[in-house]
Amino acid sequence: MNRMNTLLAGAIAVTLSQPALAETAPEGLYSMDALIGADVFLATDRNREVGEVEDVLVAENMKVHGLVIELDDDINGVSDDDYRFVEVQQFSVATRSGDQLDRVSYAVFLNDDLDQVREYPRVDNDWWAQTKEAAADIWSSTKSGASSAWQATKDTTSNVIDKTKEKTRDVLESLQRTLE
Repeated sequence: MNRMNTLLAGAIAVTLSQPALAETAPEGLYSMDALIGADVFLATDRNREVGEVEDVLVAENMKVHGLVIELDDDINGVSDDDYRFVEVQQFSVATRSGDQLDRVSYAVFLNDDLDQVREYPRVDNDWWAQTKEAAADIWSSTKSGASSAWQATKDTTSNVIDKTKEKTRDVLESLQRTLE
C-alpha cells in the first residue's frame, strides 16, 4: 500500500471511530443532491425542525450563494409553499451519515431564531427576477473592472517594454560608435 492509501485509510479510520466529531466537523466536500431535501433546524434549538432545503443557489464563480428553504406550514405566520432565501453565513451544515455516497445525509442549522427566520427574503418569481438582475449587474461591473484593469496592465507593460527596447537600442548604438 502506498503512502497516499495509508493516509486515506488512516483518515477514514479516525473519522469512523469518532462519530460525534463526524457529525459536526466540516468535511470540505458535500453532495448537493443530498443537501437538497435536508431537514432545516434552528441552531439555538437543534430539535426544532423548521423546514427543508428546496434548492441550492450557486453564483457565477461556482460558489454556493445560499439556500432556498421551504418553511414548515405549522410555523405560526407561515403558509403553504413559503420559500425563503438563506445566505451562506446564516447557516451551517452537519453530516448525519456520509460513509457511502448513496447514503449521504445532512442537517442544516440556521444561525437565527424563528422570528428572524420569518424575516428572511421570501422567494417568488419577483425575487428571482430581481436577484438574477442584480447578480448579472454585479458580474458585469466586475467583469468590466477586471477587463479595464487588464487593459491598464497591458498598456503599462507595453510602455515599459518599449522604453526598455529604446534604451537598449541607444546603448547598443553608443557602444557601436565607441568600437568604431
